[in-house]
Amino acid sequence: MATLENVNGLNPNQVPALVMRSVENARVALEDGDADKAIKMMTSTDALCSKVVAPPTIHGLAMRVISDAYVAKGDLGEAKKALQKGLDLCKPHDGKAGMPEFMKQDLNGRMGDLLMALGEIEKTQGSFQLAARNMRKAAERFEVLGQKEFVAATLNRVALCLMEQGKHDMALSELEEAEGNATGNEHEAALLSSTLLYKGRCLAKRDDLVSAREAMTRALQYAMACGNEPVVAECEAFLGETQEKSTVD
Repeated sequence: MATLENVNGLNPNQVPALVMRSVENARVALEDGDADKAIKMMTSTDALCSKVVAPPTIHGLAMRVISDAYVAKGDLGEAKKALQKGLDLCKPHDGKAGMPEFMKQDLNGRMGDLLMALGEIEKTQGSFQLAARNMRKAAERFEVLGQKEFVAATLNRVALCLMEQGKHDMALSELEEAEGNATGNEHEAALLSSTLLYKGRCLAKRDDLVSAREAMTRALQYAMACGNEPVVAECEAFLGETQEKSTVD
């Protein structure tokens, strides 16, 4: 039986199954709070992928899980290095002529995931401009795949980064696009509760409290429908504090 420790003569077709097994074991270790064990597992997997020249999407997945383990340890620098390595592995194949459609889809999905994870770390570090840029690139990957729910969720995060920079007009533009992608899919309520909450915050910053209240009222309705209690609490507080601005009072 092929193992990560015994790769001599390994059939390359066995690599994806081996990597997936290692990924699952590493994720279990992370759930158990043992980030060091997960890192050790995935470092071995990284070496295997390099030795047998694994498909970039498979090797990229390994780097994604290593990054998660470093994030769990609080080592964001190493986490970012792992994500960047995953992206660097994928880039030479991006847009390659003659690539089968399923491989293009896999590559877009993996690069979107890696870019989004990188953006989240940059956001945590306060690098909001970089974070927004990488998240926007991730959204473009998801858009190619037709994954509207991922596009909407990602654009919500882009908007937050722009809001942190005081760029509320730009954030509103991203939120309009997010709303269009969120509307009509199965995760509509969860997505729009956040989209409309952020929209309300932006409008309030522009002193357009009437429009802000409209957005917050809609956010509250969606939040109640999906059980998003933090959004419910924020919307109710905002609507209570701005009651005198209501057009129906």
